[in-house]
Amino acid sequence: MSHLLVVDDNEANRYLIKRTLERRGFQVTTASDGSEGLKLLAGGGFDLVLLDVIMPGLDGLEVLKRMKEDAATREIPVVMMSALDETSSVIRCIKMGAEDYLMKPFDPVLLNARIGASLEKKRLRDELVVQENLASLGALTAGIAHEIRNPLNFVTNFATASREILLELRETPDSPELLNQLDEYLQKIDEHGKRADRIVRSMLMHSRGKSGEPEIIDLKNLLTDCVNLAYHALRAQDRNFNSRIDIDIESGGIGPVRAVPQEINRVFLNILNNAFYAVWERKKREGETFHPAVAVTARNLPQTAEIRVTDNGPGISPDELTKIFNPFYTTKPAGAGTGLGLSLSYEIIVRGHHGTIRAESMPGVRTEFIVTLPREAV
Repeated sequence: MSHLLVVDDNEANRYLIKRTLERRGFQVTTASDGSEGLKLLAGGGFDLVLLDVIMPGLDGLEVLKRMKEDAATREIPVVMMSALDETSSVIRCIKMGAEDYLMKPFDPVLLNARIGASLEKKRLRDELVVQENLASLGALTAGIAHEIRNPLNFVTNFATASREILLELRETPDSPELLNQLDEYLQKIDEHGKRADRIVRSMLMHSRGKSGEPEIIDLKNLLTDCVNLAYHALRAQDRNFNSRIDIDIESGGIGPVRAVPQEINRVFLNILNNAFYAVWERKKREGETFHPAVAVTARNLPQTAEIRVTDNGPGISPDELTKIFNPFYTTKPAGAGTGLGLSLSYEIIVRGHHGTIRAESMPGVRTEFIVTLPREAV
């Protein structure tokens, strides 16, 4: 049974909507204003929200805005309700992320149909997201296995060398050189152990698909790990795949960024997967005359961190460029993608983290994705 939340300051409207929907088998909870609605939403468990546009205090548009900014509520479909028959109001609500819009007074049959359609669209989106995450995780598994082998080999080798030094120290316990070397080896074990841990956590972040809590993230490590995972994932599918990779992180590093690492990880894995796919498709068409290349640069701007991912693949036409962040739109052949990766990335960056994401392209030359994330004030 779907659980719906009705937020309307008019008691008669709340009563009528609640009775109508309960007769059709829905579980319904009501709220008399925007603040109460947000408190109820914080408790979770709602499948759809019917939200009045005009209310005292927090109006419907502000509630919708806050819902879309919160990772816990942004995926809940919202159907806006208003007595105002204004095209501009409808357009504004849809642009802000509302699923649909109903004019008051509304027909009960129309109300039920709109709710049913919104819930069905959410169900289909959820299924596709799960499929995309599973497909992406499957492709990444081989890359993760390859990438994690390197730090584990280092850990094993330095552990063996450390044991040998300990044997020598038993014979010559007052040797500063051996102690310094042992300390260096232990630092290496710690360094590569942490690298292996980061790789495993990246895999778990991607597989869980759930949002975590914002935290200060190390963009340099995150970007480097994403590049390696995406590269080896495609190489695992096609052993002939190869590409030049350039990583340029501004000297001194990137200022602290507060973000949900699972979500940012998903965004850059998606962008990098697309970049490596694009350059390899062009290589297969043009042969030895073409040399695939992907570049990742990151630098500090006054208030944000800017990350650019550039590839020299076939590029994106101006018409396609206007659609790439639309749900279900893809430039890949049928079966090669769901068309949800970039639309989800847009939601994560723009609505979830108050950043920006855009693409620029010169067909036949290059494509560049530019992401900005607000930096943490220190």
